[in-house]
Amino acid sequence: MSAMRLFTCVLQLLAGLSLPAASPQQWDTPPENSTAEVEVLPFQEVWGRSFCRSLEKLVDVSTEYPGEVEHMFSPSCVSLKRCTGCCGDENLHCVPVETTNVTMQLLKIKSGEQPSYMELAFTEHVQCECRYGIPASHHRHGTGCDQGPRHSRACRGGY
Repeated sequence: MSAMRLFTCVLQLLAGLSLPAASPQQWDTPPENSTAEVEVLPFQEVWGRSFCRSLEKLVDVSTEYPGEVEHMFSPSCVSLKRCTGCCGDENLHCVPVETTNVTMQLLKIKSGEQPSYMELAFTEHVQCECRYGIPASHHRHGTGCDQGPRHSRACRGGY
């Protein structure tokens, strides 16, 4: 991240921190028949929860392995750590800068055949950063790699 971009992000954060905190009474009140109290999360917590990082996400196996359409897999989705979040600048995108492979055993089901176990490799995002360029969602497997999850070692270092 350039010094100017870092300076801009710090200024945005400081500007948000300097805003006066609004009391819950200043927000819309819940409907008359509701007994729940309105809880307002402070800006710092909202910012921290939304910033670019690696989080667990359910990913469809068919999205990761589009060439395996003649099979069904069970489970049909797997839990993987993937980069997600906001970068504080619409020109920056949350992308992986370090990935690792994880191999999972799934049940492969094909019509007319006995189900069998199969090991499939998936890419997990270990470390994420805000960077300029094409959003990770525009890349295959969200890694910025064109060789798919079996070749994620070629992805180390991100863009």
